[in-house]
Amino acid sequence: MQKNIKEEFTKIAREYIFKNFGDNVDILEEDTEECEDTFCFHYNSKKFIETRRFEDQFVGPGPLFILKRDKKVISYGSAQGGISARFHLINQLNKERLIRIYYRDYNIWDGKYNLIINELDDHWEKALGMGEIILEELVNVLLKHKICNPSRYDNNDPNSYYYTKEQLQEELKKTPLILEGHFCRKLEDLLIDLINTNIYLDWTLSEAK
Repeated sequence: MQKNIKEEFTKIAREYIFKNFGDNVDILEEDTEECEDTFCFHYNSKKFIETRRFEDQFVGPGPLFILKRDKKVISYGSAQGGISARFHLINQLNKERLIRIYYRDYNIWDGKYNLIINELDDHWEKALGMGEIILEELVNVLLKHKICNPSRYDNNDPNSYYYTKEQLQEELKKTPLILEGHFCRKLEDLLIDLINTNIYLDWTLSEAK
């Protein structure tokens, strides 16, 4: 790795751990790794770095990644070791790349979005009689991800704000269907399922306030 680039990202990592853990923690420089998209750092107490004694270890730190593209810091705890943390990170980055084919500025880490599903039936789908199939597939994906409308929440019925199959069918016949706010748990997984179900489905995102 180029020395000046490593030094730049090491400085960012040190600033992050100082801000979050204080000045008794430092980078294990010999464990620094440069990957395709990131730099990966490991850190521990300065005392452990000096003595290498088990009892001097700082409990809780996992790997710390810094994205090359924008220097965003992504920190993992000890519950996710090196392999599982890297697997999760790469998986998220790959999801982001795929979603960006459809929405160029999608940011899986910090973005907050509304989902807009546009008209389902174009001329060739109508000609082939595929409209009902497409509707059923889309409804099944939305039900899988427990789509909801937070504005309809009722304290007396905690499940009232979840869309039912019948409600989704009706809403999608009157497209566009605009899903706003915290309408599902993991938007990236919903979008990947939409893409895998129908790569030609007409949807887009808008940034949520």
